[in-house]
Amino acid sequence: MTQTIQQDIITAKLFFNAAFPVMKVVLEDDSAMKAKFQGVQAIVQIGAFGERAGGELFACHLVFDKGQFSVIQGTAESAGKKPDIALTFSSLAKMNTMFRGGLALPSIKGLNKLGLLLKVFSLLMSLMLMMPSSRPKEPAKQRLKVKMSLYMITRALSVYNKLGDPAMSEWCRRQPERIYQFIVDGEDGGSPAVACYLRVKAGKSKSGHGVYTRRSPFVLFHFFSVGGALKVLLKDVAFVEGVEQGCVEIIGSPEYAMYLNDFMSVLQGMLT
Repeated sequence: MTQTIQQDIITAKLFFNAAFPVMKVVLEDDSAMKAKFQGVQAIVQIGAFGERAGGELFACHLVFDKGQFSVIQGTAESAGKKPDIALTFSSLAKMNTMFRGGLALPSIKGLNKLGLLLKVFSLLMSLMLMMPSSRPKEPAKQRLKVKMSLYMITRALSVYNKLGDPAMSEWCRRQPERIYQFIVDGEDGGSPAVACYLRVKAGKSKSGHGVYTRRSPFVLFHFFSVGGALKVLLKDVAFVEGVEQGCVEIIGSPEYAMYLNDFMSVLQGMLT
């Protein structure tokens, strides 16, 4: 297997396991999108053919159940279900291109369910809010972008470890139980606008939403506002400059914070 094919597989799995689950945030926090899917019961499969022998289909399926949403890895058929719509790309590279915002189109089964198809495409396109080129002006959209981006990147870090990246796996393996916490302050000074974390323990990793309460963070990335978080996420300022400008403070080990930031940059490069 060439390095390019291996990279395409890893990127596709990151989209399936880290980016796609973030659609749940859109369905919960975007009132228009929430209303659009409120009564929908459907299964939508998304996949692409790999370039290994036999042209294996890499796929996941989205399950909509009257306001509930989940992403299941593997084909719908393997779970004993029939998709209402199936979007299938001829290659992983083309699928990854589309979800990075490029031009690539899948073959579509289920064109007779046009209303559902249009809703699904609008939801998939909502992921473009996480792209570096997306610079929303409305406060609600800014908060949504920050929330989606941090949820995605913490999940992607854990997935990257589980996929066996040598550097990430070694970094996780040599650590005892540690919490890398991200918090973005809200405007009212009360509950955080966004909070999520990465938990690492002896090679294992897990991401989660909210503030981890069972252990103090080994490293805390504390953003003082949604605007400050946007500056750092959009790379308008580097992390060090963000600290100097009062966008973020890093409490804990600066060495491990920089290691994590390096991995985050790698993943953002793969997914955007």
